Amino acid sequence: MTTLKASEEGLVKIRQARRERGSTIEDPKWLVEASQTLEPDRTWTEAGPYADGLSLPTWRRFLRGREPIKANAFKAFCTVLQLNWEEIVDRPPPENPQPRNLDIDSLVQEIRQKCHTKIQQLYSKMQLLDIAQPVDVSNLYVEVNILEEITSWQPGEIRDLLRDFNPDADNFNRLGLGKVCQKRVPGLDAVKSHSKLMVLGKPGCGKTTFLKHIAIQCDRAKFEANKIPIFISLKNFAEITNLDLLEYISDEIASYGVEARSQTESVLSQGRGLILLDGLDEVPESDSDAVVRQIRQFVQKYYNNQFIITCRIAAAKYRFHDEAFTCVEVADFNCEQTAAFAKNWFAAFSQNLEAGKALASQFVDTLTLQKNQQIRELAVTPILLNLTCLVFQAKADFPSNRAKLYDEGMEIMLRKWDETRGIQRDEVYRDLNFSRKQYLLAFVAAITFEQGDYFFEKNTVQQLIADYLANLPDATTDRVQLEMDSEVVLKAIEAQHGLLVERARGIYSFSHLTFQEYLTATEIVHNSAPQALGKLVSHLTEKRWREVLLLAVGMLQKADDLLLLIKQQVDGLIAKDEQLQQFLLWVNQKSLSVDFPYKPAAVRFFYFSLLPCLELALNRNPERFLDPALYLAVKHTFDPAVEFTLDLVLDLAILPVLDGAIDPALSLAHDILLVPLVEPELMQALQELKKQLPHPDGDKEIFRQWWQANGQVWTRELRQIIISYRNIGHDWLFSEQQKSLLKKYYDANKLLVYCLNSGCNVSPAVRQEIEETLLLPIANIKKTGEECDRPL
Repeated sequence: MTTLKASEEGLVKIRQARRERGSTIEDPKWLVEASQTLEPDRTWTEAGPYADGLSLPTWRRFLRGREPIKANAFKAFCTVLQLNWEEIVDRPPPENPQPRNLDIDSLVQEIRQKCHTKIQQLYSKMQLLDIAQPVDVSNLYVEVNILEEITSWQPGEIRDLLRDFNPDADNFNRLGLGKVCQKRVPGLDAVKSHSKLMVLGKPGCGKTTFLKHIAIQCDRAKFEANKIPIFISLKNFAEITNLDLLEYISDEIASYGVEARSQTESVLSQGRGLILLDGLDEVPESDSDAVVRQIRQFVQKYYNNQFIITCRIAAAKYRFHDEAFTCVEVADFNCEQTAAFAKNWFAAFSQNLEAGKALASQFVDTLTLQKNQQIRELAVTPILLNLTCLVFQAKADFPSNRAKLYDEGMEIMLRKWDETRGIQRDEVYRDLNFSRKQYLLAFVAAITFEQGDYFFEKNTVQQLIADYLANLPDATTDRVQLEMDSEVVLKAIEAQHGLLVERARGIYSFSHLTFQEYLTATEIVHNSAPQALGKLVSHLTEKRWREVLLLAVGMLQKADDLLLLIKQQVDGLIAKDEQLQQFLLWVNQKSLSVDFPYKPAAVRFFYFSLLPCLELALNRNPERFLDPALYLAVKHTFDPAVEFTLDLVLDLAILPVLDGAIDPALSLAHDILLVPLVEPELMQALQELKKQLPHPDGDKEIFRQWWQANGQVWTRELRQIIISYRNIGHDWLFSEQQKSLLKKYYDANKLLVYCLNSGCNVSPAVRQEIEETLLLPIANIKKTGEECDRPL
């Protein structure tokens, strides 16, 4: 035999042995050790080359077991993993197999015909949360992707998980919290590759829908047309008095009209069953051992059938390794899957197909906007994607107050998802009801977020849980008991709700950064300490606290005090810098000098953004005088429309000339832009200045020499002319520190405008007060406060 591959049972042993060694698949040490096994007299290094027949692709094929590799490589890899290759290898079938019992085919087709109607009635429909009518699975189903390595079972360190995860960066990728680097495999391909598969996943990731889809595909002869699909809810199975899986399946098939149990046993003995066991995690803890024992006995007796078991990922470690089950994990939706789900969802629940398509397209476009990245972060599992679609359908947009959306998402994960399906989870701690679980999660979120911890060791989060439990009424004072309880509670929250997840072995995080931020804001808002809001506002200029601030404003029954604290903090950023105060004074004076039917704060934003060192008005295009988010925020904060006046357009046209003065060719290119706009006096002054320049179409070297000798003086004259006529173009000579401070001040004002427009409950008086004093120097703000008889 020149080539070998592993059997299904052998693959399980291979993967378990590799995990025990701890190294990653890509680690070259595997190839070095295998080379030493084949040729021990040579010296091998990780850089390669390796012994004949050994390579990284060969190692990968060995681990997957889908195609054979050279026999010498197969045996070497087994030796490295300390496995007996003869116990691992896939043995070919006998050369002269026994003739097949032709009657079994007829029996299978007869049972398939009888079970068709029941399968279509029971498993072709699904009920979504908060939607009255059921929907066809085939109309909503999106192809599932599978991860062949269970992420939480892999070794790792926090520093590895934090790589490329920087919440303070401008281009921060929020989805990096749950980033998975391994290749995704279509779910049906995984089913075809493994006769015994355990599908693990987070709550609401689509495990049950996946099984229903497989049952329907089998029933419609699109998959395993020679087998009988048997879908078993393990929760329902656990409710019967005397657990007997064979008898339960026989009764299921009998309900199709097949009365003889011997026929069921014949089908199973011939390996013609597609056994779909759904929801092992939904079995009560008191029945769990008995149900697992029944499954094991059944699989061992009828091993040649195809089995798929689904279970929440945190509740299923190492349960069926002896039965040669391959464990895989349902991957989060990618962008394509999200778009496909939305297209199917809106088509299914809209009045007509065309309207559904249009709304789905609008949903995807809106979801991809930068301002909605927190919502996009949640929409990676069907359960939360269904929620976002439902919310969007009401107004063809997402709510401005996102706290309400996240609150609904939390309730789904903590309570509603199980309640709607009649699942009663075991309460692992007698005082830990729904509200206390939420308070516990908020307690953990606030402490870890304050410390900048997005990933945390298991013992760290267990200690936080123990601290919370110790403060409950009638709590034990026994630290050992508290530690034991905290471990059980952590596992229960992970398995039952999926809000804390194991990212690598012994390393946890919140399932979504959005939920950690939401829970942090919840803890702060509900904190009775008077300094809690002040402490929150002290993080105003830290990018990672931006969402927490927005959410806190939206959660408060009355947001006036927090908004005024934010406004005071914003104004205080540059209050003590006299030069920056002079700049704000100019911004205000300039805004008051133009005839513009718009509130003064919007015009101040316009002129503030023209400061070149801030790089806020890219290319000086009028439609981009503010970054798009701020433009919309200001627009909706004040008046319903923006009309540019001649003064504003003229200032936008002149500034590129001044900025381009370092390059005369750029300046001349803008002259044509100025002709229809500039008043005669300014035009004459600019033309006189232009006459000093050598002809731009002449000798370039002469032009360069002239510019080198006279450019600085010419530039100063140009700047002075524009300052004299337009009062713009001042060279403020800000230091780098001042530029940085101005950028923080600008961003903080932008955040304040977002807060005002977040759907929060703010009184008209406070809203007006904040709007009228945006971007004003301290002296003007104090004057405004004196006029309204209130210190500002």
